[in-house]
Amino acid sequence: MKVLDLLTRYKFDTNLNSSSVIEDLKQGNTLVLIENFPLSDDAFESFINTIGVSIIENRNNNRKAVFNVKIVKQNSFFESIANSNLAFPLHTDCADFNSIPNCIGLLCVEPATLKQGESTFMFLNEVINQLSEKRIEELLNKKWKFRNQSRSILTLENKTYKICYDRITIESFSEISKIEIDELNKLDELFESNSFDIKLKKGDLILFRNDLMLHGRKGIDIDSKRLIKRIRFTIS
Repeated sequence: MKVLDLLTRYKFDTNLNSSSVIEDLKQGNTLVLIENFPLSDDAFESFINTIGVSIIENRNNNRKAVFNVKIVKQNSFFESIANSNLAFPLHTDCADFNSIPNCIGLLCVEPATLKQGESTFMFLNEVINQLSEKRIEELLNKKWKFRNQSRSILTLENKTYKICYDRITIESFSEISKIEIDELNKLDELFESNSFDIKLKKGDLILFRNDLMLHGRKGIDIDSKRLIKRIRFTIS
């Protein structure tokens, strides 16, 4: 399937139909790409609040909804993987939160140079079709430690499979066996084989489900000026 077939495109204007965007996100089988979106925090937050409920975090800009994904160092260390130049493997945002937001918005303010910093995505429904019933049952039943949370990688809600996966968090906060490492390696290979890349340009806002797909990014130069504004939010 071509990447273009996985995108629902809109052009931003004041008459943009929020209900259409909400319906796209509820369906969860497409990425929503809004072009020429205003680059300010206020415009971004205001729009997201018309389609869902933003997650407020202390580390966000002005402790509101927007977080700047850019290279930031403190005492020669990156503040987080998001604030590094490193590739970010496919994952679920907030896998260790008490309540995981089901949607993410990424607004490109300054793209990385050509062939760097591409956003990577993987739809869960593509992977489910490649798993045996036995393997699905294992992923539904086995619990993994995401910091202080104990969760299965797959859940089944209203006949819809959902995913929670962040290998970095799993390995950072628990000891896992060689068998489990092999298990995660096979999952990573499967996820990667079903992933695709999108290069965001300035003014692109991409919206997607955090529970029906995984996302990540390619690495960038250490001196890159790449800036992505992020809002995590929930739709009902």
